Amino acid sequence: MVIVTHCFTATGVLLGYPFSEHHWLISLMGGATAIFVFISGYFYERVYRRRMNTRTLLRQRLLLLLPPYLFISLVLIACDLEPGVRGTVPLAGDPVQGLAVLLLTGTTGPAMWYVPFILALLLFTPAFARFAVAPARWQLAVLAVLLAISIVVPRHPNMLVANLLHFALYYAYGIFWAVHRKRLEAEVRRPIVLLLLALLLAAAAALQYAIGMAGDPGALRLLLSARDIVVVRKLILIALLMGLLLRFCRQPIAPLCALAELSFGLFFVHQPVMLGLVRAARVFGYRGEPWSSTLLLWVLTVALSIAVLLLGRGLLGRRARLLLGA
Repeated sequence: MVIVTHCFTATGVLLGYPFSEHHWLISLMGGATAIFVFISGYFYERVYRRRMNTRTLLRQRLLLLLPPYLFISLVLIACDLEPGVRGTVPLAGDPVQGLAVLLLTGTTGPAMWYVPFILALLLFTPAFARFAVAPARWQLAVLAVLLAISIVVPRHPNMLVANLLHFALYYAYGIFWAVHRKRLEAEVRRPIVLLLLALLLAAAAALQYAIGMAGDPGALRLLLSARDIVVVRKLILIALLMGLLLRFCRQPIAPLCALAELSFGLFFVHQPVMLGLVRAARVFGYRGEPWSSTLLLWVLTVALSIAVLLLGRGLLGRRARLLLGA
């Protein structure tokens, strides 16, 4: 979902076609980052909270994320693969300072902002630990407040504080789900609940498309806009996916497990691969139909990214994780 969302943007730039982020199909696939953050919160409660303190958890994540983040960022900059986000931050005249700004804001690639954001989010681990052991009514109250904040403060591609405020909801939602998983999982796997969630998701996507984006996406808003619907839609999408997995995927599926092992690597590697394909298409004067071109770019990006990861593993062994993330 992360990759296909980026492919819509890249194809739109290549062909000069204005894809609307509020199109029903694009909006349904646009919740991948929220799912990532939800999973992080879920596994924090299930795996890490009782085993690691904040310092240990942050150290582990630094070792996991920083080496491939730095390597892929330098590849993107060295190859001048412009993702369209570097121009959104003011750069100093000194190249070293400019590089530092790009790395700190995560604007070296279309998805790199996630790394400084998630590391900053981990600094609030003590607060999330207290949230995990709070009474359910207080947890729900906190989620309600975070929902309001997420609606008022939209995600921004290079503003760390805005991203922290926006995505804290999904991290806490993951913790809440892990704490109350038995009760929640028993409900969401029921057919009637799955049907209701699917209808709610479709209605939210239709409402988002009908309203359309209003005003500056980076500005504070008090009136309902399409981006307000996105927050609620992502919460519904997560619940629906959890229910579908619980009902139809009770046993591990080998291809999905293999893909899951490569997920961090795909997150990093797909960015230079996708932007390299777009550059090649521009050099050869490619012109095609926007939707089919997006599908083609997605297939090629995923296939070549997996090939790069497997080749890296074959050549470097376990050291490939340091450069490629998997």
